[in-house]
Amino acid sequence: MGDTHTTTSRTTPRATSQSAADGRPAQRLQKPSWKDGRLIAGVLLVILAMLAGALTLKQFDSSVEVLRAKRTLLPGDSVTASDLEVVKVRIDNGREGYFGTGKKPTGTVLREVREGELVPTSAIGSAGEVNAKSIGLPVAGSQAAALVRGSVVDVWVARRTPGSTGTNDFQRPTKEVQRATVHRVPMSGSGLGVSSGGDQVYVLVPDGKVATIIESVNGGAKVTLIPAAGSPMKGN
Repeated sequence: MGDTHTTTSRTTPRATSQSAADGRPAQRLQKPSWKDGRLIAGVLLVILAMLAGALTLKQFDSSVEVLRAKRTLLPGDSVTASDLEVVKVRIDNGREGYFGTGKKPTGTVLREVREGELVPTSAIGSAGEVNAKSIGLPVAGSQAAALVRGSVVDVWVARRTPGSTGTNDFQRPTKEVQRATVHRVPMSGSGLGVSSGGDQVYVLVPDGKVATIIESVNGGAKVTLIPAAGSPMKGN
């Protein structure tokens, strides 16, 4: 038998990259280093963009810090720091016309400022500028029980019929004060009841009506307080 020759084919490795074809060693991708100038430049650009955005927002932000009433302030009240709090709001003319953090109000309340309202500079002044007086009015206990400090009421007065001796002889009631503010109400068990069996509710009466109201009460007139629409009441 003749000898059997086995032919083994050899596979020549093919170039896997241009670098190998050119005889250059292949390079691997490297992680960016903090020493890389392009990375540093990119970080700086991001920081500059953030700063520019913050400055732009600040420039167009019209918010200012002003003072707001923490409780209802009524004419004749003295203002204290505990009555106020700082809030940041947007006002067209800035804080003009309102008390800011650098201008704390001192003095007496001239006109009502409701709880949660901003405190205008025109609402605070001296005691001599107050144009209303707190007058105690005898009313039925059921009326007093429904009212709270800050309630808004109309004051109706029914004067006694001249020459009458009866306890229920009253003239037709008339509205003496419209939208008066309740300054103080009797506390339960405070002993503020009057001889007629009612309670005294202190109402802010305009100076021009003080003499008329006092004269009517001293003459035995019957006073009725009618809450105005939307007035704060006990329980709401």
